[in-house]
Order: sequence, then C-alpha cells, then structure tokens
Amino acid sequence: MIQRIQSLWLLLASLSVCLLFFFPVANFVPDLESANAHAVIFDFYAHNIKYAAESMESNLYAPLAKYTVIAVVLVCILTPFISIFMHKNRPRQVQLSRLTVLLNAVLLVAFFLLSDSFAEKSHTLVSYGVGVYVPIIPIACLLLAVRFIRKDDKLVRSADRIR
Repeated sequence: MIQRIQSLWLLLASLSVCLLFFFPVANFVPDLESANAHAVIFDFYAHNIKYAAESMESNLYAPLAKYTVIAVVLVCILTPFISIFMHKNRPRQVQLSRLTVLLNAVLLVAFFLLSDSFAEKSHTLVSYGVGVYVPIIPIACLLLAVRFIRKDDKLVRSADRIR
C-alpha cells in the first residue's frame, strides 16, 4: 500500500529537506558604514560556510554545531522516507512524522540562532536566505501526512468493525 496519498506527502517532506544542501540559510554582508556594503562576505549553508575570499578562514562554525546540524538534517531526510515503508504500522508512522515535525522546528530555530550568532561574532549584518524557510515545507507536508494516515486508520478500523 505504498500508493497512498500520505506516502506522497512523506516523500515530498523528505525531498524538501534535501533542498537545505543547495540553498543558503543566510548571507552576511559588512556593516552599512563600510565601503562595500553590498558585498557578501560569506554564505551560511546547513552543511558548511562558503567564504567570498578563498584566503578567509574563520572558526564561526564549530565542528560540534556543524555535525549536529548535519545529523539533524539527515534524520529529517531519512525518517519520512523510512516511514513510507512502514505502511502496516500506522501508529508508528504517526510517531515518526511527529518526531520529524519537532526536529524540523528545532532546525528552523537553530538556523535563526546560528545566523544571529555568526553575525554577532563576525560583526556583519545578516540577510536570511531561502534555506532558513525550507524547514517550513516539510512541517506542512508531514502534518498533512499525519492527517491522511489518521484518515486511513479510521477507514481500516471501520472496515474491521463491519466484518
């Protein structure tokens, strides 16, 4: 029973989290008082920080925070995908979907906190990118999936009652 609507929502949630590897979470520009106020100093991605100048190195993204964010992103990618194949255990699907909603919310908050922390440490202004809003898409998809899983469970229970 993989061809259910909730499977489509779960797959869409999993694929939308993959967008975090392609879109920047935030761009950092110098303060308005400097000469190149519009030049981007560095971009913050979920997996890395890309600097404008190759020679520029900084310890803004601590390895522990970096690997923690990458681990949470990977869990947010894998749990909906694994949940698709757990179609016989609908309560477990709902639990995994709720867990992933919570992790995506944590990721959203972490992106804002990390961006503000980087801006404070590097004395720059932050401009949020598309990537900071990407976790909203899987949250919506997962909530729709939970709705359809419950609807499916209700249908199966009513069919069992008739027998």
